[in-house]
Amino acid sequence: MTNNNEENPQWQVNQNRHTRFRTIVSVLRRYNVLSNLARQKNPDQVRAAFEELGPTFIKIGQILSSRTDIVKPEFANEFKKLQNNVRADDFSVVKQTIEQQTGKPINEMFAQFDERPFASASMGQTHHATLLNGQKVVVKVQHPGIDAEVALDISLFERALPLLRYIPESSVVDLREMVGEIKRSLFNELDTSIEVKNGLRFYRLNNADDIIRVPRVYAKYSTQKVLVNQYMPGTTIQHFMAQMLAADEDGNHQYDDERRYLAHVLVQNFLKQVFEDGFFHADPHPGNILLRELQPDDIGYHDTVPKHGGKIGKRQLPPYRLVYLDFGMMGEISPALMAGIANVVVAVTTEDTHQVGKAILAISNRTGVVDEEAFFSELAPFLSQYYNSGLGDIDFQGLLFEMVKVCRSNNIQMNPAVTMLGKAFGTIEGIVETLDPTLSMMDVARPFARKYIRENFNWRNELEDGMLASLQSLRDAPKIPSRLLSALDTFDNGQTRVNLVFAHRKMFIDRIDSMVNKIVLSVILAALIVGSSLLVQSHPDNSWITNIGIFGYVSAVVVIIGLLIGTLHSWYTHWRRK
Repeated sequence: MTNNNEENPQWQVNQNRHTRFRTIVSVLRRYNVLSNLARQKNPDQVRAAFEELGPTFIKIGQILSSRTDIVKPEFANEFKKLQNNVRADDFSVVKQTIEQQTGKPINEMFAQFDERPFASASMGQTHHATLLNGQKVVVKVQHPGIDAEVALDISLFERALPLLRYIPESSVVDLREMVGEIKRSLFNELDTSIEVKNGLRFYRLNNADDIIRVPRVYAKYSTQKVLVNQYMPGTTIQHFMAQMLAADEDGNHQYDDERRYLAHVLVQNFLKQVFEDGFFHADPHPGNILLRELQPDDIGYHDTVPKHGGKIGKRQLPPYRLVYLDFGMMGEISPALMAGIANVVVAVTTEDTHQVGKAILAISNRTGVVDEEAFFSELAPFLSQYYNSGLGDIDFQGLLFEMVKVCRSNNIQMNPAVTMLGKAFGTIEGIVETLDPTLSMMDVARPFARKYIRENFNWRNELEDGMLASLQSLRDAPKIPSRLLSALDTFDNGQTRVNLVFAHRKMFIDRIDSMVNKIVLSVILAALIVGSSLLVQSHPDNSWITNIGIFGYVSAVVVIIGLLIGTLHSWYTHWRRK
């Protein structure tokens, strides 16, 4: 592999830290990346900049393409166009990495290893191989030095963030928070041991759940930079959906039964991940789900599972399997959060904004003073859209992004697991809506949520709490007549006081305070100008008194110019926010 500038991009040639920093800052400025990201404008410019800056930034864009809680759907869709233009490492480099990581010669682990990778991405490349016991596997090997390169680029990107001072405070996105999220995602992906643990756990919980299959992770052969998974044949479910839609256009209904079954299994399994396992696949896009059509002589063709609805007996599975891939991005839900999410799902059924809002507040963190009524009023438009539209008509990506914006503007920080779940829910919903438009995930989710609440409802605690409340009420009941009489006496004596509470009162008081200050300042300026005029006119021969009057004029003019500049800046900032 040569190292001339024509074949290698700039990010490979410039290894010097300071040169790389200048390159990053230059590209960020040329494409207005920070400004565009902060205001969520011109996604094509940001994508072009990331492509020019190389693998780390390409991976950043790919991460953001699935994080519609952070960026607008327009950005997410643009980032999906990012392609990994990364040359594969020579087999000698791959062999050296594997042997250094495992401490064993490659021929002591694999009976056969394809020297040519079938895929190469920004972080690593993937090869087909066969273990000594004959098991076919897929081996993912990190590019040498990619961890140091990513750490360098992220640290330099963080150093470029002071450029934020040139961006108005009306930012739609908190860039520092975004970089923090990206940093965690990148370093988690670089540590393959995390994906190994996720894969083992997901396999234990979901493999053989109806037609769901999960490739086995071989932790024995995996290290921090090498991942070995069981090879499972199949094509992406996106390929099947394309065939299905083409058949629909021709009036061919050969896929009707299969598509409905696939949709039903995807929904049931995903909701099981959420409400039973508390551990779900956070990036279930069509590229991470394979569909394998079985032939009569294939292993597993005659597999059976228990019948639906608790019926006695077995039923044979259909001749196809769904295979989950890629366990680098997973979500975990605690029992308390699971109960909160179940309450949100059940509350949506009531179509009561206050009840849904309170359920959302219960699973969120408050970062400041929260005006609940203001939050409910801003939440209402989204909920009404949800109530009055079919799920197929709702843009879940846009809905999630706007929901996060509403929460942030009201000093509410949504739990990261909730935003991750919302994104995954929208992705699965998109696949299901294509496969079977008549199936609603929310219709299936409600019974799951009710079942979870019912199974985790502590009757003993609730009865004890109810009895204590009743006893307290009985103790307070005799006091009601005396308290009522006291209240009537107070009212009769004219000592009644009424407290009025209205929304945005702090903002209102601040505006009144600002107006009063300006009025007072105007009065003082007027008095200063009049007083200066009297001094100048009444003592024209006294230079000392005249100078005092002139000084008053100058001071008034300076203050007026300052007020004018402040007003113009306020107008300009307001215009930039639009």
